[in-house]
Amino acid sequence: MLKIVRAQGQGIVSDSGRWGYQHEGVPIGGVLDGFSFRLGNLALGNPDNAACLELMGQFDFVCAKPCRVLFANRGAQACLNGKSLLCGQMVDLQEGDLLRTRPPHLGFWNLLCVQGGVDVPELMGSRSTCLAAGFGGFQGRALQVGDELHFARQFTTSIRPGIRLAMPLARAEHSTRLGLHLLPGPEFFELSENSQDLLVHQFFTLGMLSSRMGYRLEGAESPLSLKHAVSLRSHAVHPGVVQLTPSGQAVVLLCEAQVTGGYPRLGSVLSCDLWKLSQLGSGESVNWVLVDEEQALRLQSRHEQECRRYRHEIECNEANTNVD
Repeated sequence: MLKIVRAQGQGIVSDSGRWGYQHEGVPIGGVLDGFSFRLGNLALGNPDNAACLELMGQFDFVCAKPCRVLFANRGAQACLNGKSLLCGQMVDLQEGDLLRTRPPHLGFWNLLCVQGGVDVPELMGSRSTCLAAGFGGFQGRALQVGDELHFARQFTTSIRPGIRLAMPLARAEHSTRLGLHLLPGPEFFELSENSQDLLVHQFFTLGMLSSRMGYRLEGAESPLSLKHAVSLRSHAVHPGVVQLTPSGQAVVLLCEAQVTGGYPRLGSVLSCDLWKLSQLGSGESVNWVLVDEEQALRLQSRHEQECRRYRHEIECNEANTNVD
């Protein structure tokens, strides 16, 4: 069990999301980085969907009952009793230990997986927090000082203590732009020819108005524009859809996005790329790579091969320890 003694930021309970209720207006929610989330649970011997904590800012936890944890996000910043911890490192907490998180090196959120999973009620098939509607997670709200987090029954750990898992990295070097594959959407060809060219040749910077609902991406050279005004009825949308706002900026819908929208749909980020946005920080930029359906299927297949490789290394206790 962990007790929160400091909460400077926002913390929530998350899992893979609340699927199958979008027709009732319920957003999917869940973790920003589904790839690392699944690997963290696998490393701990948890079910794939065991609930975790997503933490933005600084949080201090006191261990009230021994437990085993792992920071699954690449670039995590945390320390145990003043000693730095690394992402992908199995950590056994003892009663009285102080676990502190700080803003990560990549992105905004630390992803803390715990053996057994966070034990909160399941609602509509998920333990994720829906802050907008005030339900799910820990009493339907963000975590605060005094909260006590309990964990479900223990499972067999796949990784031996001392072996560190090399968590996924979205880009080879932090100084480079994040490349995202985009499958063109229904209104892509409604863009002017100049804007179609700008979409793939200019870079886009993460804007200040971004949130877990969607990341606003501002063109470095010029806003995008349509050939002519387009009037659309409200239509279903989902995480990964890239919309064009009236200001000419693009917005990528994320886990807590609304379930309907009326903005033009320029395309959709491939599901195998969407997790990478969790490692994007303020003022950092992305560039788009257009793909067709055949290329998208190949990229998805390559991602699934990578998932199988991770699973094999975890099950064989061959996790790589030589990572930053």
